[in-house]
Amino acid sequence: MRCARGQGTVEYLAVVLLVAVVLGAAATAMPAGPGARIATAVPHRLLYAICRVTGGDCDRDRAPCDVGSLTAAHRWSVTVAVIKVGHRRVLVQERRSDGKVVVTETTAPLGGLEATAGTGAKIRLGRRTLALGGEATAALVGAYGRGRTWVLDDDRAARALVARLQADDPVPPADSKVTQGDLQVDGTVARGDDRGGITATLGVAGGLGRRDDRATGARTYYFEGGFGGEAQVSLRAVRGSAAAAGADRERYALTVARDGRWLDLATVRTGEISGTVTLPTALRPVAEALNVPTAGGRRWVAESHLDLTDPASLAAARAFVAALRAVPPRPAALLSAREALAGRLDERGVVHVRTYALERTAKGFDVRAGAGLGVGGSVQDTTEHTRLIAATTRGLDGQWRRRDDCLQEV
Repeated sequence: MRCARGQGTVEYLAVVLLVAVVLGAAATAMPAGPGARIATAVPHRLLYAICRVTGGDCDRDRAPCDVGSLTAAHRWSVTVAVIKVGHRRVLVQERRSDGKVVVTETTAPLGGLEATAGTGAKIRLGRRTLALGGEATAALVGAYGRGRTWVLDDDRAARALVARLQADDPVPPADSKVTQGDLQVDGTVARGDDRGGITATLGVAGGLGRRDDRATGARTYYFEGGFGGEAQVSLRAVRGSAAAAGADRERYALTVARDGRWLDLATVRTGEISGTVTLPTALRPVAEALNVPTAGGRRWVAESHLDLTDPASLAAARAFVAALRAVPPRPAALLSAREALAGRLDERGVVHVRTYALERTAKGFDVRAGAGLGVGGSVQDTTEHTRLIAATTRGLDGQWRRRDDCLQEV
């Protein structure tokens, strides 16, 4: 029976190949027009059929998109001498193109070192930041967080769950759980007086984490790194200000089945840029009359998936992970393995590229004083909205397609 099943698989693939050759030849003989599209459809159908027979992840290019999100974050910290402690809580609601809503809650205690020179304060009011005094800080902060994720059927169910989470009421078991540790190094310079102020921040961060899926038992291990910065200038004489911020992050994620099989390797590259302008009072009516935008941002996401049921893809993934885990580190080997993996992703990966409109506001305060050793404290609430404005996907055939199914849900 085993041999018979194997023979049946071979015969099926042979039939698929024969049909592909016949259709491909017929399509070549056809004049340009609707029939010409058969030639480009054949490779996709062939790869899809082979993927189904070998038990691969064949519908990744049809996966639903995230069409919008709402993120609410609360963070506080206290610094005494050079010891910094604090806590953050983040609640994310992501609406998908299939109508479902993904709710994720993460909480993490913070701890690290911070040095301060000078005395200053920052007050955040929506899209504006007021800087007083002058200070420079450098911080090394680590966090170990835990999170829970639920996949809900609609917005109504999501709102009910969020209300229970905010009230600390009992909630149903999560669909998946997350644990993550991260480390961030950042520096801030701020100076302000009765004429205005300037604030600039630059940070670098990295993290490791794991996600456990309750239904399937699959585990996803990931690591990520990135950098970001922001700057703001305010002029009190004209009651105007301008701010700009940007960030770039990259994540590698490996999904492993309950039985230990490697299923999927994903890379996610995320970048964003945003800016706001607070116009002088005299110019605001003019801007409103002309419908001139004074705030906005963009976030772009490039997400690639490599099906590890393919032997060649699995070999590339294993070589990359082995290079990451090498002790002592071997940079040349890691670079070579990364390039080989990137080549495989370029050749056989399913790629999703999405662009979002981004709006972010914050309120809170930050006070620092010291000369190396110091004291300080901060409290900040941040709200972020994203909305999908463009989405394309490259499938198994290497062809890019506009995701109209996702954009229709925006």
